[in-house]
Amino acid sequence: MTDTLFLNGPVGKIEVFVDYPQITAKGFAVICHPHPLQGGTPQHKVPALLAKILAERGCIVYRPSFRGSGNSEGTHNEGFGETDDILAVINYAKQQHPELVFYAGGFSFGAHVIAKAYDQLEQLERPTQLVLCGLPTATVQGLRHYKTPELKGDLLLIHGESDDITLLSDAITWAKPQKHPITIFPGANHFFTGYLKQLNETIQRYINL
Repeated sequence: MTDTLFLNGPVGKIEVFVDYPQITAKGFAVICHPHPLQGGTPQHKVPALLAKILAERGCIVYRPSFRGSGNSEGTHNEGFGETDDILAVINYAKQQHPELVFYAGGFSFGAHVIAKAYDQLEQLERPTQLVLCGLPTATVQGLRHYKTPELKGDLLLIHGESDDITLLSDAITWAKPQKHPITIFPGANHFFTGYLKQLNETIQRYINL
């Protein structure tokens, strides 16, 4: 079952889709979608897959629409204001479910935003596990340069070998000093076209819930 709620964010209402598990809730999750100016929505196949996996495992899943997209107020802010919005969603979810375990994930621009939010949280407030698919860590041609903070903790980084939007070489350069492993799908593009089954299996193996 999926509901829609509206939270008060830093610049107005944030539209949030909430997926409820069919079993007793054991956790909650916040999942971020790809770039809204490039057609990204909470219904995109990658965040939708993440949400489905987590809901089936017993998570209440929050999928916010970034500012200026869907029915969220405000205008696109290159990931800076969006990070503040996601922190507001996380804070709301934590207040609703203080006893539940926290998970998080994102795809592309959404991976960048959830990574920045993760970095700004105190260590004890961070999600137990974090899934980052197609994380932008350097210059995305035609868009902008992304500076993704260094992260500590339990991360799953998934990247397509043939990703021509967020280059695998950039992801390796970002991950190397932190010694984060990267799960690489040979031949996969940025959108994991034709690799949803493998994406599902990889995330299923990782999630400890």
